[in-house]
Amino acid sequence: MQQEWNERRDRTDRRYSNDRRDGIDRRLGEDRRKTNIPVEIDNRKSSDRRKGTTRRKGTDQRGGLDRRLLVPRNDKKIGKVILGGIIMAALALSFLYYEKDIATEALSGTIAGMETQQLNILGGKNTNLKELLSEGPVLLDFWATWCGPCLKEMVHLQRFHEKYEGYGLTILTVNQDSPKSISKVRSVLKSKKFSFMVALDPNGKIAKRLNAQLMPTTILLDMDGVIRWMHQGYLPGDEIEIESRIQALIGYQEPTPITS
Repeated sequence: MQQEWNERRDRTDRRYSNDRRDGIDRRLGEDRRKTNIPVEIDNRKSSDRRKGTTRRKGTDQRGGLDRRLLVPRNDKKIGKVILGGIIMAALALSFLYYEKDIATEALSGTIAGMETQQLNILGGKNTNLKELLSEGPVLLDFWATWCGPCLKEMVHLQRFHEKYEGYGLTILTVNQDSPKSISKVRSVLKSKKFSFMVALDPNGKIAKRLNAQLMPTTILLDMDGVIRWMHQGYLPGDEIEIESRIQALIGYQEPTPITS
């Protein structure tokens, strides 16, 4: 009996020999819970899943950037100040260049060869400079819808049109927009309530022949087709000289103010 018992005890405990959870023989007196040795994980050596670089190297988990390479905030502020200075310097140089290009000239040239060139009048019949000059002096102004100074000057041109139309002066503005922008030209004229004559010159042929390189370009013609005055560009206050040139050409004198 005793021998049979010993033989049984030497046999493998079938109930636990194939225990997949631990595989520990219960007869050894070991607690399964003690055999589960925890695995220590060194987080410092683990890699950033998004970039695959170790955290010990200073990886910024948000973008995978090395923190040592990040620019401090003070340096960013200095960079912005430098960039702002460069932009201001560029604006100053561009303003000086623009002011240099503004030219006011008393010319003695003529529009010979252009008197009969057809002018495509917006919203009206076609005409030419010869027909317009037969009625009086003509002020030509080259402009475009995208030209801010042009639109500012045209406010004063509208005032001159209303004031001096009775003296024979014709104000003809020549638009330089592309054919696709005709609707925009109409919209601008309607919104600003401009009533002077507008010609279309989408290919810039008229502007090139009259050397209108900068917009706006204002040219004052007498009845003989002689260019009496030319002005390129516009700055606030230029309208004073434009009006004085108009008055000198048409012989207009401001009425003397009545003093009591």
